[in-house]
Amino acid sequence: MLLLTGRRTFKHAPPSGPGNYRRNFDTKLTVVNTQLPDTLSTVNSPDWCDRPEMAHFGPASWQSSVLALLTAIFVRPVLGALTIIGLVVNRFRPDALQRARLDGIDGPLRLIPPLPGTDVTRVSLPRCPAEWVVAPEARDSNSLIVYFHGSALVTLGLNSHRRFVSRLSATTGAKVFNVGYRLAPQASIEEAVADGLDGYRYALSQGFAPERIVLAGDSAGGLMAADVALAARDAGLPVPAGQALMSPLTSSDMSLKYRALKDHRDVMFPFMTVKFIYDVFATVNGTRPPPVMPPEADLHGLGPFLLQVGTHEMLLNDTFALAERLRAHNVEVWVQQWHKAMHMFQLSFDVNPDARRAVDEVASFIRYATAKQDVRDLDNEVSA
Repeated sequence: MLLLTGRRTFKHAPPSGPGNYRRNFDTKLTVVNTQLPDTLSTVNSPDWCDRPEMAHFGPASWQSSVLALLTAIFVRPVLGALTIIGLVVNRFRPDALQRARLDGIDGPLRLIPPLPGTDVTRVSLPRCPAEWVVAPEARDSNSLIVYFHGSALVTLGLNSHRRFVSRLSATTGAKVFNVGYRLAPQASIEEAVADGLDGYRYALSQGFAPERIVLAGDSAGGLMAADVALAARDAGLPVPAGQALMSPLTSSDMSLKYRALKDHRDVMFPFMTVKFIYDVFATVNGTRPPPVMPPEADLHGLGPFLLQVGTHEMLLNDTFALAERLRAHNVEVWVQQWHKAMHMFQLSFDVNPDARRAVDEVASFIRYATAKQDVRDLDNEVSA
């Protein structure tokens, strides 16, 4: 196994300009050949402070490679065709497209069950649905994951991710609060984040201590997790213990995505699909200002981050950009690159050993983040 490593410190001076991370983040990676036993002991260290800040997991399992091939054959062309249809509709009836509901696929996905024995309880937040997803291993837990599903901010929902979050609950031993935030085009990113903040407030109102709560999400849900943590801080709420982001969308800079595609082809998304979603829905055909994304925000005061991404994803550079800015604000962050893993590969845990390993890594990180307060309390007791 190869490790991509960097300095295990978080006291960097801030970059000299707001675009600095776009120019230099890829030059900070070094490739280190190590003997396999040493590599495994470092990556598997229970103390995350001993781990490298950048790690490469590979080579890809054959199951992961087959899934990527099938996605490239069957999913990518469909997304490309739908994008072309969307471009045509937007050319002649942009108002109709802005009224469309694009989450219809989530309804049939209710047929996918959670893991056996999981309790699912529906909850109504002020402006969106949510649900408790609690595995048998988590019924007496005082730890919580507030989860935001991937969607490109326009589709999917609670049904599409219920089985995955039930796996998260079983693996982490934590309860999960699955938030079905409002989607574009009916809702803006700011309104979706407001729903996420409502979910976090609700979790606090149910007696969960902030140091026992981790925000997590995949793809656009990763953006939601980061933005909700920032919104909680700015609202004067105690920040959560940490954030776990999987294949996260974190930047509106299309050049980052284009440069990633020049190196490797994304097996799921054509570039025009992501640009279409951004141009047509995020900025409503240029009539709204671009949303402020996490790498452009003040990130101070947040809990630690785990970022997982596939080496061939279009969003690879999004991950590097966010990691660079987090370090500049003295926020702990670990980046895990998974060899040739497809976008949101963690959801394939039923058939993909790489996905199961990735979920185990998320669980280990969550235990680290939620245990930090226990360590501080113990230190205080000893000092007293």
